[in-house]
Amino acid sequence: MKKVLVVGYGISGRGAVKLLKEKGYTVSVYSDKPLDALNEDVTDVSSLSEFEAVADKEFVVVSPGVDCEHKIVRYAARIGVPVIGELELGYRYCKGKIVAVTGTNGKTTTTKLLGEIVAAGGLKTFTLGNIGNSFCEYISDIPADGVAVLEISSFQLETIKDFCPRVAACLNITPDHYERHKNFENYSLQKFKIFINQKDSDFAVLNYDDPTVRGFCDGIKSQVYFVSTKIKVRGCYIEDGKIMVNINDTYALMGLEDVPLKGDYNYQNVLTAVAASKLIGVDDDAVVAAVKDFRLPRFRNELIATIDGKNYFNDSKATNIDSTLKACASMSGDTVLIVGGYDKGISYEGFFSKLPACIKHIVATGDNVYTMMSFLPSYREYTFEITSSLERAVELASQKQVENVLFSPTTSSFDRYSGYEERGEHFDMIVKSISK
Repeated sequence: MKKVLVVGYGISGRGAVKLLKEKGYTVSVYSDKPLDALNEDVTDVSSLSEFEAVADKEFVVVSPGVDCEHKIVRYAARIGVPVIGELELGYRYCKGKIVAVTGTNGKTTTTKLLGEIVAAGGLKTFTLGNIGNSFCEYISDIPADGVAVLEISSFQLETIKDFCPRVAACLNITPDHYERHKNFENYSLQKFKIFINQKDSDFAVLNYDDPTVRGFCDGIKSQVYFVSTKIKVRGCYIEDGKIMVNINDTYALMGLEDVPLKGDYNYQNVLTAVAASKLIGVDDDAVVAAVKDFRLPRFRNELIATIDGKNYFNDSKATNIDSTLKACASMSGDTVLIVGGYDKGISYEGFFSKLPACIKHIVATGDNVYTMMSFLPSYREYTFEITSSLERAVELASQKQVENVLFSPTTSSFDRYSGYEERGEHFDMIVKSISK
């Protein structure tokens, strides 16, 4: 029986194990974290050496949370054992169409909306990937006439070989994940890989308003369509307050007054979901109905409470600088900004100069606070305080004479939390406690 090693045993790792077992493989698991009880037919090799763990394996499946510089991954590559990711494994067994979305910001919102549009069009739809549901976990449920709508991260794209979505979309690219990709060029390259295996019968959707994404078009073999909030493009754009479709013919699909998500960055997400859904044949009525009914996922600049005249916004999903700047720009009235978290190696040069005038106070907490502080301008019109906990940060913010308290960290949560969801729940809990 063929043997496979799975490295990492989170959501992706467990999904990979499930699929591999269904396909008749003998599976071993290597994890740097303590493992819960494994199925009796899965072997834990976490205590073994690289040689012993990889020995006699046909290939290795690495979870996206595991760095490709991990000792097991490097050893496997060095001795010629193929290394793939969970995304690639799922692709090899997926019978349905794949529509994939990547980008720095807006992936989850766009993927969720796209999934709801495709489902409204009557297609059997599975919304999976980085959105929180393992692709491999559901492979056996996806029929040949079904659609897998996937949110794809740069970590997942690192380990693809043949992955080829029918429709691939890139929303935007801003500096992120330098702790893994080292620089903007490498990070952009990982995002571009979503298109590299597409054929001329496939489709690519690019955000024309993002110069890096727009520049991808020269290297793409598939049929390229654009989205834009600024100019007319082949694809979808905004004109005179309407969403325009320009794919097979040109027409107004719906007015912006019927779109619940506001702001250019949200409109770009909506345009991308609309374009991708039209390219796989979803009818207009289904698109319009799904867009009108859509509601944002949690922790995205979410108003969670108004206490003593202050509005508290939970933007825990802001895991990079660009997201935070957009959240700040949406504030009306004097605001306290709570920032900080995992140190991803990102420079904060220019961040503080781009903050809108409504930001009157900044409270920082987390592993990267001193990195942030090193980029503070000598002259500024806001206070900057450092504190040791999110509880204390909220307490300090609540004491300021402002209209808004915005929790928008600018970075990931892995210094203290399992993810932005746990961090967001913690902020909710803290705010609720001060209202009692």
